[in-house]
Amino acid sequence: AIAQERYGQELDHFAAKPLYSRARRIYLQNNFPIHWKRMQGAAAAFGVSLDDDHYDFSALDYLTDVPGFGCSAVYYPPATTATGVGYLSRNFDFSIDSMAEMFLGPQPPEAGKPRPSMSEPYVMRWYPTDGGYASLAIHAFDTLSGTLEGINSAGLAVTILADDEGVTALGTNWEPHLARALQVVGLHELAVMRLLLDTCATVAEAQEALLTSKQHYRFVPCHYLIADESGNSFIYEVSTGRNFQHVIDGTGAPQVITNFQIHKHSTPDSMPDPKLTLANESFWRYRELVDRIDRQHDGFTTEQMKTNNDCVNFHSVHAALSADPAEREQASAVRARTVWHSLYDQQAKAMEVSFYLGDEELPDGTRQERRSDYLTFGLD
Repeated sequence: AIAQERYGQELDHFAAKPLYSRARRIYLQNNFPIHWKRMQGAAAAFGVSLDDDHYDFSALDYLTDVPGFGCSAVYYPPATTATGVGYLSRNFDFSIDSMAEMFLGPQPPEAGKPRPSMSEPYVMRWYPTDGGYASLAIHAFDTLSGTLEGINSAGLAVTILADDEGVTALGTNWEPHLARALQVVGLHELAVMRLLLDTCATVAEAQEALLTSKQHYRFVPCHYLIADESGNSFIYEVSTGRNFQHVIDGTGAPQVITNFQIHKHSTPDSMPDPKLTLANESFWRYRELVDRIDRQHDGFTTEQMKTNNDCVNFHSVHAALSADPAEREQASAVRARTVWHSLYDQQAKAMEVSFYLGDEELPDGTRQERRSDYLTFGLD
């Protein structure tokens, strides 16, 4: 209903090549039946049968008409927190432009101002009735399977971050699939998140699901941080050539992830110079988080977790870059913000989240962000 009423999507929007549409449907029916049942509901809402392979209802896209995203996340196991509860703390950084502006540049006035692609995120509660775990998640790009982070009723918390290093290494070999009729079968980077929340209760189950599923990236290569309620966590990455899978264990300590490949840079010696530049800012964010965590000797409070992420949000990074004359001009041209900061409580199966609302210019000419208070959501 949201796809139809809010975004004006009609049946033609879901036209697909039958060969690939059928293969996707069969794969999901066999490997992700919860999602296959949701696809049946989507097809029925548009007045057709899911068996009609001229249409593909594996996704319900919005504001993607034509992304890489930044982000910093930390998992704090129960043994490291003041309350003895595990928390996942995450900044979601993204452009405040539309997809068309990101890929094609500024649009002519007669084209109308397209809405920013991240202007309408959704907080969703999911309650599968025929198997699977209930979950709480933030969605964007795709109301059906565009899961960017979340927690389920078993306490499994998941988040996704762009592999910017992989995108850079791919160069002209980067293969985003912007059209809907994808010539690919399996789960895109955000649908993987929905699979984990629907079907996994533990880190061991999540590792098995990731290692045995057929995956591709729709927009950019990504990596994942997954943690269960008992305090186990891991980072999952695929090599730039997508020929190797890496599982990096959290070993019971706080686990940090930003936007470079952890399997290639597991120690400070393997990272670039610590001086902050626009090119290495994901390494800078990682070092800042690790340094702050290493200096803490008592259990982390939720306020300290929020402060840690606040020190590496886009506003803080931009301020630090702008203080360097060599980086100031480039930094001023970056059209990105920390769209939200979220904090997931694994015991309560709940989330606190503060959203970016816009900018305002102060009398001295500096910019200040407007952000919402922290909103709390939980599972019934």
